[in-house]
Amino acid sequence: MRRLLTPIMLVALFGPAPSCAGESEGDIEKVTYEELASWLEGGEAMTVVDVRPLVDYQGGHIQDAISVDLADLVDDAGQLIDGGSALTGAVPDKSTRLVLYCWGYGNDGDFAAVAQELGYTNVYRYDWGVEQWALYDYLVIEYESFKKWHEANYPFEDGDNFLIDDLPEPWYTGEDPAHPGGHIPGAVNIPIDQWGNNLGAVDGGTAFTDVVTDKSAKVVIYCGDSMCGKSLVGVKAALELGYTNVFRYEGGWQEWQDKGNELKPGQAP
Repeated sequence: MRRLLTPIMLVALFGPAPSCAGESEGDIEKVTYEELASWLEGGEAMTVVDVRPLVDYQGGHIQDAISVDLADLVDDAGQLIDGGSALTGAVPDKSTRLVLYCWGYGNDGDFAAVAQELGYTNVYRYDWGVEQWALYDYLVIEYESFKKWHEANYPFEDGDNFLIDDLPEPWYTGEDPAHPGGHIPGAVNIPIDQWGNNLGAVDGGTAFTDVVTDKSAKVVIYCGDSMCGKSLVGVKAALELGYTNVFRYEGGWQEWQDKGNELKPGQAP
């Protein structure tokens, strides 16, 4: 487990999060990074809710989290919108363990207070939110934000952004008949079995570190689709190797095609 930064250190690094200005505390129980990570790893029954605007959620969220924007729950005067249906429609069972987060210290507190008023009885705040999570874990990037990032950084030659395809080479090149077409343009192929497995990085991860030399660079890793576990192994191995800006594009090769984008065959990114 990597050393966590203190609240003072986090504020010094990031400052206040502009999209999360709430201050409500009340008697709502808080959960630490270690606890939430353990719950997710253990498959605990809960619903993790990202209360930021949808565009922020799409840009990077905690795995398995759903999006319910606070602005869709209450108006500027603090009045419920449509009886709170943004939350009750997404999470009908009010006994569900709700874990709420924002950027860090903010709207998750206001959201939690409203959730309790609506009758939810098992509400938690991960109050350091995505700012802290990103220091110690990966974030999931959704297609909309992935596409914008891809368009802004292709062909990925700045040394600050890397797109990694961790599928077997014949899949990357398109030579495998079960995986025709090739890869997402700009992606570098580093087959996961060369640098990581379910236990973490292997052989010092050199197949990866030789390509991505800056451990603060933004690294987006993908494989076949949301059911493909290779990208999950990849992001965890990258974290173990010390990379601090790691994202998983869960939709992968399949979603990229389904959205009408072309693949690139062959060895070259």
